[in-house]
Amino acid sequence: MNRLKQIALMLILGLFGGQVFAQNDTIYKFTLQQAQEFAIDNFFVSKNAKLDIKSAQKKIWETTAIGLPQISGGIDYTYMPEIPEVNFPQTIMGANKGDNEPIYGGDFRNPDFYSMVPGEPITMGVTNNVSYNIMLTQLIFSGEYIIGLQATRAYKAFAQENYNKVKIDIREGIAGSYYAILILNENKIVLKETLENLKLNYEHTVKYYEQGLVEDTDVDQLNLTVKRTENTLRTIENQIQYLSNLFKYQIGIEANVEVELVEKLEDMLETNIIEPVSYQFNLEENIDYKMLSTQEDLQSLSLNREKSMFLPTLSGFYQYKDQFETPDFNTNIRHIVGISLSVPIISSGMRIAKVGQAKIELDKAQNMKDQEAERIKITANQALSDYGTALQNYYNERENFELSEKVLNKATIRFREGVVSSLELSIFNNQYLQSQLTYATAIQELLTAKIALDKAYNKL
Repeated sequence: MNRLKQIALMLILGLFGGQVFAQNDTIYKFTLQQAQEFAIDNFFVSKNAKLDIKSAQKKIWETTAIGLPQISGGIDYTYMPEIPEVNFPQTIMGANKGDNEPIYGGDFRNPDFYSMVPGEPITMGVTNNVSYNIMLTQLIFSGEYIIGLQATRAYKAFAQENYNKVKIDIREGIAGSYYAILILNENKIVLKETLENLKLNYEHTVKYYEQGLVEDTDVDQLNLTVKRTENTLRTIENQIQYLSNLFKYQIGIEANVEVELVEKLEDMLETNIIEPVSYQFNLEENIDYKMLSTQEDLQSLSLNREKSMFLPTLSGFYQYKDQFETPDFNTNIRHIVGISLSVPIISSGMRIAKVGQAKIELDKAQNMKDQEAERIKITANQALSDYGTALQNYYNERENFELSEKVLNKATIRFREGVVSSLELSIFNNQYLQSQLTYATAIQELLTAKIALDKAYNKL
């Protein structure tokens, strides 16, 4: 059963979670689709992808706000322990240069007729003062701003596509784990029925031995087969318990809560057996290709941004500035309106180098998209082929399992009639168990191939 355990564990590697619907305080029942939708709403990877979309929306507004009016203000406090002063002298006509007393009369054309006397001092400030200002700026033109707006919208589209990819991955993982648990439960049922029949045969053999009709080796052989089957059953039960706990952990349910899978394996098989020719491939709808296309757009915008750095930037502004205390001599200008033009002239080749780098990154993005497009096509074709092979294997292994079950039933009847030995019955039983494992593997491969097919053809 090691092989079955490995297969079961591989199927849960992509597990992300599931949706649960509480029936009461301790029991949860859900279908596969419900589990997938719940995981999309509640698994942390999906939550983070949703938050990325919200973050992108905020980024759009952040970038948009750059081109809207910006208002800022400020307050400054100043203390001047020594106030500077200026003194403008006065001119007096006919002043006596000795005692500054005016002299009446005289020739006003004579420079000596005039004299200078000190004037009243004028203060250039105040000891304590508070000044305040309000500034309004408006971006008029900026190539970088225009490209930035386009880039934020492209980034939001990329975040949405990433969320869609997360949803696809979650559906894929939940389906794989859901199928694995259903298959193990079916194996458990078959093993229990087999074990009951083996124990019944063992009891008959013991009675025959007590009557001297068979040898002790027949009893030991059947006892060995019973023990091995019990071990296999315990292994499967442990696997079911492990997968169930992991499943509950991934969907956010406590381990002590009971979970029941509503859908049956036969219903899952009926749903997933289809005609592969009905699938038509569309590259443009593939989520990986969409994301690569958006990445190419982002690189193209990055190139345009670097080119826009060669363009001038034009902005306008208005400033109001005043003081609470006005000195005697005040040169403050309260209202200022202006336009600012910034023109890039020489950057010593830096801008050209950045443009070249952005062009290289765009070429790389285009090459990656073209290469991935071919890989996606090959994957889709291979998924179609794998499903066809898995479907044929499923039919063959189902027939083999039915035949081995039929052989074991006949061998059991003949064993009780004394025609078949216990060793032969053990061989038939082992053959039945092996066919059961092979059949379970074929079912798992079929369902896994169907998941891969739906994902490759954008139907997941």
